[in-house]
Amino acid sequence: MTVAPGSPSDPSRPTAAVLREVGGPLELTTVELDPPGPDQVLVRVRATGVCASDVHIVDGRLPKPLPIVPGHEAAGEVVAVGPGVDDLRPGQHVVLSILPRCGRCTVCRDGRGNHCPWAGALGATGTLDGRRTGWRLDDGTPLHHFNGISAFAEHVVVPRSGAIAIDPAVPFASAALLGCAVATGVGAVRNAANVRPGQTVAVFGCGGVGLNVVQGARMAGAERIVAVDLDAAKLALARRVGATDTLDASHLDVRAEVARLLPEGVDHAFDAIGRPRVLEDAFAVTAPGGTAVAVGLYATDATITLDAFPLIGERRLVGTYLGGGDPHRDVPALAADLLAGRLLLDELVMERPFTEVGAAVDGLRAGHVVARQVLTFAG
Repeated sequence: MTVAPGSPSDPSRPTAAVLREVGGPLELTTVELDPPGPDQVLVRVRATGVCASDVHIVDGRLPKPLPIVPGHEAAGEVVAVGPGVDDLRPGQHVVLSILPRCGRCTVCRDGRGNHCPWAGALGATGTLDGRRTGWRLDDGTPLHHFNGISAFAEHVVVPRSGAIAIDPAVPFASAALLGCAVATGVGAVRNAANVRPGQTVAVFGCGGVGLNVVQGARMAGAERIVAVDLDAAKLALARRVGATDTLDASHLDVRAEVARLLPEGVDHAFDAIGRPRVLEDAFAVTAPGGTAVAVGLYATDATITLDAFPLIGERRLVGTYLGGGDPHRDVPALAADLLAGRLLLDELVMERPFTEVGAAVDGLRAGHVVARQVLTFAG
């Protein structure tokens, strides 16, 4: 295979962070990686964000086949391409997407590729094609992939449809966020809610995704953006990226405070945390004709209770998966927003070396992290 200039000499033996059992440590170890097969791409990972979904895998809240390499929010450069890939070349910069697609099924043809059954099978089986994995531990044990990415590794093989070429002017640490936190947050504003200029917004949760909901609302021209969180530092960061008002939920009645700020309610409310009570609050503060958007990842057995009478006001409750868009359309557009200065990511990134992956996961779980942790790789 053709290898990009400057790539490490042996991408078939990358170091990866392996989870062998639920609740266990992420073990940095060398693994055996197969070359890319048909319609696959070998990528050298240059930066990868640490997302709550990765913590959920480690803790077992998001069940996946084990052993597995977590990580899904990443950017890197193409090292080699497999047969049938003629639109990417070694050396190109790419964002990895957790939403590959077959492009052939009814869902894909209808423009809803983020719900492609083939991609869903990759996530459920931990494989690259629904049947086999592309790497293994030194003792021959098959190693599973996280939704076709597994970015907690120096090199990965991904489906061609999960690699999106971007402008090389975008720094890798910022580019990594375009595949998940930014695509989810800004996408929820643009695709799920369709926020319009002059409207009002409430954002519950100011982590990596919530902060991008905030700035998605700013870029959409929202007149009032109310950010809600328990952490004063996160609320301060929310103001830096576009919030007009902030509420500390640790000592306030959030529903009453939103009503005080905006007595008629908000046009759009977003739960960027993934907790039933928060989603209930989001729905409660929407105005007649307003929309509450479920953005966060909920436990599989979570339930919500809503007052039924407000539905007469034509309030809506909608869900969204990774922003509800098309990564091949949205990621390049977000990269353009970043380069034009509309999208602010320097404020959201805290870089740390890949060797600190375990500490990064622990810190996120404990709630000690304000900005998005992005792991970078030596060399």
